[in-house]
Amino acid sequence: MPNRKLLALLLSAALLLPLTSCGDTATETTADTAAAETAPVETETEKLPSGLPDMDLNGFVLTFLRSGVKFIEKGIWTEELTGDAVPDAIYERNLFLEEAYNCSIEIQESPSQHPNTEIEQYVMGGDDTVDVLMDGGQFIAANSQNFMDLNSLQYFDFSQPWWNKEFNEGISLGGRLYFTVGAYGTTAKGNIFHVIFNKQVARDNGIDPDSMYNHVYEDTWTLDQMTEYAALVKSDLNGDGTYDTNDLWGLIGENYITWTLALGAGFRCADKDENDLPIVTFNTEHNLDILNTVMALAGSREYALFAQRMTGVADVWSAYSVMAKTDGCWLFRVGSLGDNMREMEDDYGVLPSPKYDEMQDRYYHDASLGNSPTTAVPISCSDADTVSFLLEAMSYESFYRVLPVFYDNYMHTKLVRDEESVEMLKIVHDTLYYDIGALFNWGDMRMMIENMVDRPENTIASTYAANEKKIQTDLENTIKRMSE
Repeated sequence: MPNRKLLALLLSAALLLPLTSCGDTATETTADTAAAETAPVETETEKLPSGLPDMDLNGFVLTFLRSGVKFIEKGIWTEELTGDAVPDAIYERNLFLEEAYNCSIEIQESPSQHPNTEIEQYVMGGDDTVDVLMDGGQFIAANSQNFMDLNSLQYFDFSQPWWNKEFNEGISLGGRLYFTVGAYGTTAKGNIFHVIFNKQVARDNGIDPDSMYNHVYEDTWTLDQMTEYAALVKSDLNGDGTYDTNDLWGLIGENYITWTLALGAGFRCADKDENDLPIVTFNTEHNLDILNTVMALAGSREYALFAQRMTGVADVWSAYSVMAKTDGCWLFRVGSLGDNMREMEDDYGVLPSPKYDEMQDRYYHDASLGNSPTTAVPISCSDADTVSFLLEAMSYESFYRVLPVFYDNYMHTKLVRDEESVEMLKIVHDTLYYDIGALFNWGDMRMMIENMVDRPENTIASTYAANEKKIQTDLENTIKRMSE
């Protein structure tokens, strides 16, 4: 422990010295500088008390299980100080927790993309090695019998801003909460889906990039408006007479974003009653209107290209990944920001997922239900209250120590390039929402929406009717399982 503390002090001092770098491209340097100059100055808010007592945990070891191969939740652990602001803030937060509460934080990495598959062996064997699982919410929800109700644990205070109260209330069932997203979840936050637009492609097609932001400011950013812009853009760039991954499209994405766009427009697979139990709302007239409008955009073969519809490529996901960061290939992309966007020379901006119409009172955004890491505590955990204490402390300290660095140094400076995009990103991150029906995916109800764009015609109403009985049966089985 003393060595880690000394290293932290030395590197913190080193970070005060002027830094120079080589190897950055001119584009990256210019973009980073521009973003830094335009980013708004945040006013410091008064720090709230944590509400936690002083505690000596007598060397307690808090062990996380996370994927070590893909969709890794990086916000819970960094092995050493590196000079990179965000990982160093995570490292120093953990060092503070370990010293303040006399505990240790350890990581167990799984060779699986979804370590939820390993939890049952711990539960069946009564093995309390793993205290916390980090995995996608849909997998935890599907195996909720293996996880504790977080609302029953002593030290969680989900009313505090270092948790997402609305998110938690949206995914609870009968008052039980099987997973959550804390302020330490930087990967989860970075995975929130939204709209990215290419400013150069917009200009080339007679669209003022500033008008995109104005639609948001004026509450006119709707599915119809996005469709209108996307329909203006398509070009056979290489002149071979075939429209494919080498050409320009109004929208690129994958089938999952059909669900993202539907959720953003207010679609709900299910709602909840006064007892916090789910009620299927999929087949309402308003929901079907939303899906028809989404289909006009995402289902178009004229100006939209999705990974699942790509042909003539060896690997559609590799081809899509290349397109996502290639200049002049698309006007809109729905997904999350990532380091690969820094490779683009074309300037780009960020927008929220569009509303259904101007009457919609707020935005809604989702992170991948399967791939965005969330937090759960397995029932094999032998000291869950201590785990809840440390997770509450970690979320609290992250809210004040890590998130400001994550946003200001990484998201707002390295990934976005203008002040308006910073404002848009705040809207996106303040409106994370999971639909309870999509999360549990009773009767494959969410997948019906994702898969509807595989066909040129919209058959969602008949598909739902054919599966309605299974949806209700699956829902009832979930409630029954919870009450056992």
